[in-house]
Amino acid sequence: MMRSAAAVLSRTAASPSFSAAVMGKTDQKRPNNPAMAEADQEGEAVDNAFDLWLRRGLHQLYDTVAKEPIPEDLLRMIEEDRNSEQE
Repeated sequence: MMRSAAAVLSRTAASPSFSAAVMGKTDQKRPNNPAMAEADQEGEAVDNAFDLWLRRGLHQLYDTVAKEPIPEDLLRMIEEDRNSEQE
């Protein structure tokens, strides 16, 4: 009796479906499940809302800096570098 029980356990443990059931993976939703699609849409909506919030916050912080004129010293250094690369 011990041998047959061990043989059954070793065969079922090697089965992917048995391993998944033991690990609780059968409770996961499948991609074609409508509830999963709704969750994906909600996740995308949250991501879009976060992206919008972040974009607005960054514009509020850095638009004034981006609109400032480039310093003359920096423009001169860039021009000197361009000239040295062409030679």
